[in-house]
Amino acid sequence: MNRLLNNPGNILVVRLGAMGDIIHVMPAVKNLRMAFPSARIAWLVEDKYKDLVEVLPDVNEVIAFPRRQWQSYIKHPQKYFKLGLEIRAFFKKIREREYDVVFDFHGNLKSGLLTFMSNTKLRVGFSRGYCKEFNFIFTNYRVTPPQKKMNRIEKYLSLLRGSGIEAEYQRPVFSISESDRIYINNFIQQNNINQKRIAIIHPGTSLFGKFKRWPAENYATLADLLIQKFGYAVIFTWGNNEYKIVTEITSLMQNKAIIACKTSIKQLIALLQRSHLFLGGDTGPTHLASCIGIPTVAIFGSKDPVVYAPCGENVVIVRKEIPCSPCEKRTCDHITCITSITPEDVLIAVCKLDDLIQKRSLTF
Repeated sequence: MNRLLNNPGNILVVRLGAMGDIIHVMPAVKNLRMAFPSARIAWLVEDKYKDLVEVLPDVNEVIAFPRRQWQSYIKHPQKYFKLGLEIRAFFKKIREREYDVVFDFHGNLKSGLLTFMSNTKLRVGFSRGYCKEFNFIFTNYRVTPPQKKMNRIEKYLSLLRGSGIEAEYQRPVFSISESDRIYINNFIQQNNINQKRIAIIHPGTSLFGKFKRWPAENYATLADLLIQKFGYAVIFTWGNNEYKIVTEITSLMQNKAIIACKTSIKQLIALLQRSHLFLGGDTGPTHLASCIGIPTVAIFGSKDPVVYAPCGENVVIVRKEIPCSPCEKRTCDHITCITSITPEDVLIAVCKLDDLIQKRSLTF
């Protein structure tokens, strides 16, 4: 397919969300850039994740799909005409780019429609059975991954390999502005932790994924152990609707931990780059930390780590083998898979990463 593409000058990548999946696609985009160094690469992503893609120097243009704005119009019939005009203008803008090829990494109905409406002649996606909601109808070059059950990162790389492009795991590079770095440096200086090893804990998840949250009291015990046994400065990071979670955890602690300042995604990356260790559940910041190269402990409950876990030698997964796990349920009357994991289990995982933690070179 490299010959079929004939060194495309204009490539569109479609992965709308969510945060973890966007991060999983980044190694594939890195490979696209390596395969076609002179190509112009655009990424179509939902507006709420635009900042996450903007930090990638391999992407020339980020096109924001205005989901939140259009959803707000639907609630007001008087705005339907305006909605129609905006949809028409949006697709006109995409078609005017005249992409040579579009890669649909998302694989659902919405991404399929967006891919098809781009009017691109070559539309690459996953074959039937490896995508959702009849997405395969909207693509015309379909790739079948080597197996059904595989890590998401490898699945996305297989879309390139099945298209004739050599692809191996490549750690993405992030471009962070000087102002964002200064913002984080000031936060670290104000808390007098410049000379200390920093452990970042992200205990929250989206409301959609709250069944993946480890109990607050366990995080509190773990943080106390990190401070008492290893002398870490522990920072709790938080996102939308998560501040109460970290305040509850710190109220249960015997030692003093630091609640992070409010951060944008770009500032969060700058903060992660200053850390020696990251701990969190199956959530976006965990995947972000792992792909940056930070020694990472990921606490998994019901989700299958074979499919969803972050990759790399810098990652240790903590989970319990119980009969009903893994599963795809979003509600459960006991969630033993996550509650049975103890702080001591996580501490053992931290010790496994000790050599990497000691060798970690920080980016300032």
